[in-house]
Amino acid sequence: MHQKHPKLARPRLGYYARTEFALVGSTCARMETVMDRWRTALEDRYRCLCVTGEHREQEVATRQRFDRKTFTCGPARWNGFDDRLLGGQFDLALVNGNHYPAVRQIVFVDAAKAGTLERRREQLTDVAAVVLVDGEVPEWLREVIGRQGKAPTLIEIDRVDALLPLVERAAREAIPPLRALLLAGGKSQRMGRDKAQLVYRNGQTEVERLRVACEGLGLSVNLSVRAVGEGSDVGKASDVGEGGSNRDLPVIEDRFLGLGPAGAICSAFLIDPDAAWLVLACDLPLLDAETLSTLIEARRTDRVATAVRGPQKEWPEPLVAIYEPRAYQRLLQFVGLGYSCPRKLLINSAVEVVELTDGRPLTNANTPEERQWVLGQLSGSDR
Repeated sequence: MHQKHPKLARPRLGYYARTEFALVGSTCARMETVMDRWRTALEDRYRCLCVTGEHREQEVATRQRFDRKTFTCGPARWNGFDDRLLGGQFDLALVNGNHYPAVRQIVFVDAAKAGTLERRREQLTDVAAVVLVDGEVPEWLREVIGRQGKAPTLIEIDRVDALLPLVERAAREAIPPLRALLLAGGKSQRMGRDKAQLVYRNGQTEVERLRVACEGLGLSVNLSVRAVGEGSDVGKASDVGEGGSNRDLPVIEDRFLGLGPAGAICSAFLIDPDAAWLVLACDLPLLDAETLSTLIEARRTDRVATAVRGPQKEWPEPLVAIYEPRAYQRLLQFVGLGYSCPRKLLINSAVEVVELTDGRPLTNANTPEERQWVLGQLSGSDR
């Protein structure tokens, strides 16, 4: 069957974020106070977005504020795609359900707003909790909850903050899994040989050595290669086949041609936009499992990325870094501005930087001379 457009993997988002709750059924003032309190409690670990609506007529100008900078423009058109483009940058969305829906709900039973709640009964698709402000749970709500097949938490209004662990657990369970991406698509022009297939120690190619290190840390591993027909014969998809040492390693072929590592990273997100990717260059023969473990332990899932920086280095290393799913959209935005260097993204984004006391693991070997120097650094037992 003819397909007009390529089918792409879509991230698992609700109306806004990966995890979202609509608070619905009481006064906006009460629920927004709770939303703000929960956001404050969680924002040191998760990027939190609060969504509510205006009761008054829409203003002519639209205002946004970031730190001390305020942007004002004319009325903007906005739709559900804009909601997801914004919400995809956040770990958790707390929504005023009196105005807008969300995938999961926390229902307030408040006699003063009983009509407001019942008018939104079609939006009650996954009730996680019921908060009793006054009165009893109405029969129609019992029927809605009964169809869910699971009982929600029931709590009095004066203990509403006891629901915070429930919200946090949902956000924690949605933390993206970490996968490894080994960059083996470089042209290796200065080395004259495929750097990913060079052997420095233990009879293992660099791809195989990094693969073993990553799998030892519990990660699934993918190999990034250039598309067949792009550039030189080194590092192509056609090089990974029967008889090759990497024939059983899943391959991600570059679909963003000519963009180098940025294209490789975006291609990985095309395959799995719900994963975070540990991106590793294959020309770092002194990179070891200990350094990778340090990076993984320091991972901040609420940031765009987590990267290492060597001593006396001004900038973080973009090819020993963890890129969270929110980095995908930002990478594409940077490309749209004419910047394809992942380091530019790291320098100008909210990134966790891990300072290394030993810079040797970040030593590149791009030429035969640099390869010989690295071989000289390795002890006889390491080779």
